[in-house]
Amino acid sequence: WFIFIVAVLFARALTEGIWAIADDGPPSAEQEEFAEGVYDLMLKELVAALFQEFNETTQANVEHGKLAISLIFNNKNRDMRLVGASDPLLGGNNNLPKDDFEETALELALQGQGHRGVERVNGQWYLRKSFALNNSFHSACVLCHTNFPPMQGDQWVGALMQRVPINTDDNDD
Repeated sequence: WFIFIVAVLFARALTEGIWAIADDGPPSAEQEEFAEGVYDLMLKELVAALFQEFNETTQANVEHGKLAISLIFNNKNRDMRLVGASDPLLGGNNNLPKDDFEETALELALQGQGHRGVERVNGQWYLRKSFALNNSFHSACVLCHTNFPPMQGDQWVGALMQRVPINTDDNDD
């Protein structure tokens, strides 16, 4: 009876999706295209948040601005973060690359280039992209980043990293 009960429970778990058998194939072009659309919207929203920060941060409230933007780009959020070659806003090494993708992305960002990849992490596919940033992105950058040298055109300093999950479950169309 024990083996019969275990077999029935196992079969039920498989059919109800409790234990899904993962498809090892990469995402389709359509699935990647959908993730690209999500990335584009997310990038626009993040840039809008940065410009809102720039418009509201002054010399009088710069410490508030530093904390506010560091909360938005909290390094515990794996789906968006800032990575740079200069010291971070609040000390420590939080803005340093955390994996191979971010290391390559930072190298390319320091040359003014973005980076793109599709990878699987713990069974979930992700679109990962970086957007190169320079110290002349906005004149207010130097209020918080006092370690930036004087603005000299396009001095690349880091990248905005984004990660978008790619739905590869054909049943959720």
